Amino acid sequence: MFKYMNDSIEKGLTPVTSKDLEQKFINLGIKRGDIVLAHVSMSSMGYVIGGAESLYNALRNVVGEEGTIVVPSQTVEISDPVSWHHPPVPVEWHDSIREDLPAYNKKLSFSKSMGSFSNFIGILPQAIRGEHPMYSFTAIGHRADEIAQNEGFDFPFGEQSPLGKMYALKAKILMVGTNFETNTSLHLAENRLNREVLIERSKISTTNGDEWIEFKNVDLDSYDDYLEIQKEFMKAHHVGKETLNGAELFLIDMVKCVDFTRNYYIERNLK
Repeated sequence: MFKYMNDSIEKGLTPVTSKDLEQKFINLGIKRGDIVLAHVSMSSMGYVIGGAESLYNALRNVVGEEGTIVVPSQTVEISDPVSWHHPPVPVEWHDSIREDLPAYNKKLSFSKSMGSFSNFIGILPQAIRGEHPMYSFTAIGHRADEIAQNEGFDFPFGEQSPLGKMYALKAKILMVGTNFETNTSLHLAENRLNREVLIERSKISTTNGDEWIEFKNVDLDSYDDYLEIQKEFMKAHHVGKETLNGAELFLIDMVKCVDFTRNYYIERNLK
C-alpha cells in the first residue's frame, strides 16, 4: 500500500475513491443485473483508498443484488513439478514437492498470480469458489453458484466451465489496468479449436486423504499472440473505455470477444 501511495504522491496523482470507481464503471456501461468477469490490477491506479474492498463495493453497487461478480482464482502452482518451466526445478526436488505440496482447498488455497482483488473476493463469506484444483473461478452474487462450479475436472475452460456458462449468460469482461494477456475468456475460444489435448496433474483432498489426479486440457501456450488479438479486436468492435490515474479500464462483450478470437485463429489457420 505504501509503495502505491508514494508513487501517487511522486506522480502528482489524486487518491482514488470508491465513488470514482463507481462512476467509471457506470460510464463504461456496466448495468444493474450484469454478470461481470473482472480482471484487476489494483497497483495500476496508484493509491486506491480502501484498496480491493473499495473496488468491490463500487462494482457491487453498480451491478446490484441481481448482478454477479466473477474473478479467476487459479492456482497453477498446485501442479506436478515436472510441468514447471518458469523456472524449471531440479529433478531431484520433484518427489519432495509432490509429497509436501498442500492439496487444493477452496477456502485456503491462495492464488499467487491472480492479484489482490481476486484474493479479496475469495475471503468474503458469501463467495463461492469452484472445485477445480488449478483453474478455479470465484463468484459472488445472484448466479454465483451456477457459474463457479465446473462439471468435472476435464477441460477447465471449455463449454461446461465457468467461462462456458458466462458466455451463455452473455457476461461482460471488465479489465482494470490489464490487457488481453490476462483475459481468461480467450481460453474458451481456444477450446473451440482442434487444439492438442494435454494431460495435467494436480492434488486434491478426498475422504481417503490427499491424492494426485489427472485431467484433460487443451494447449493454451501454442501462440504468443493475445496482445495482437487485443489490437485487432479493439479495431473491429466498440469497447467501453475509461482512464483513472493513467490506468486504462475496458468493458468488453464476452460473446463478441470469444467469437472474434476463435475466428482470428481459424482465418489464420492457427489451430
